[in-house]
Amino acid sequence: MKTELYIIGGFLGSGKTTLLLQLLQKEKQAGRKTAVLMNEIGSLSVDSAVLGEDTAVRDMLNGCICCTIKDEIEVELLTLYKEHRPDVIYIETTGAAHPMEVLDACTSPLIAMQIDVKGILTLVDCIRWLERQRLPIAHRKLMEDQARWSDAVALTKTDLASSEQVEQVKKEIRALNEKVDLRTMDFGKVEGGIFFGGGQKAARQHHAHLHLHVRTFAYEFVNHVPRAAFIKWVEQLPDTVLRIKGFVKFEDSGERPELFQYAYGVPFFQPQPMKLPTVIVVIGDGLDEEQLKGQLNALEGIF
Repeated sequence: MKTELYIIGGFLGSGKTTLLLQLLQKEKQAGRKTAVLMNEIGSLSVDSAVLGEDTAVRDMLNGCICCTIKDEIEVELLTLYKEHRPDVIYIETTGAAHPMEVLDACTSPLIAMQIDVKGILTLVDCIRWLERQRLPIAHRKLMEDQARWSDAVALTKTDLASSEQVEQVKKEIRALNEKVDLRTMDFGKVEGGIFFGGGQKAARQHHAHLHLHVRTFAYEFVNHVPRAAFIKWVEQLPDTVLRIKGFVKFEDSGERPELFQYAYGVPFFQPQPMKLPTVIVVIGDGLDEEQLKGQLNALEGIF
């Protein structure tokens, strides 16, 4: 069974650690083994000390998951998985993290068959959101992108805003992301209960109302693939496919796979000097997973 993975984002002071502690308590009550990957900008992690001895914790310091230490996420997740075999991993990102970049960092082809990304949750400080026009353009765009690409958003610091202001924030976020599961979080308590966590029964309840915005799936090749047919498949991909990355063995490339990457409609191939798992990860908005898997099966001659 794959390890579930949840990404928690939001700017500094928005309440991420408070929410994380509640999620870990819920997982403990459900009897699930949890692990946490915490990303701090700085040389000292404060938050990991309060998570308790029952939770495996790895800290990523001196950088942000989505930029300066993006390559390390693969190693950290592999280490957590191999050493602890958790049922679920929570990633608490820095406020500077872009959700799509974090998602990309968490879906390495080397671990994609062991990890099942379940959702992205962002905490939004109501007052900071309303005053975002005062921020530099890059910071303002990041805040809006965090809301745009999240599956769920929790509005925090609502006690400092009027009911009219809270409704304004909700309206603006829904204009960016009509699929979002949007709730308030007052004094650490989420409206309607915690979004994620708690095992299969809870997951079925969550997904009854949570429609994942950005979906990912991993496909493991069994056979070599005809290069021309694969390129034709890539050229006909729908716009909903945002990114593909992984390793493919082509009929004309022998036993060593080629690195394949696809972004913004542009494919990239590069021969690899070593044997690697022939797995690709597809990332997209509203993907038809079954259709794409059927097309890949056809490329391999699997019917």
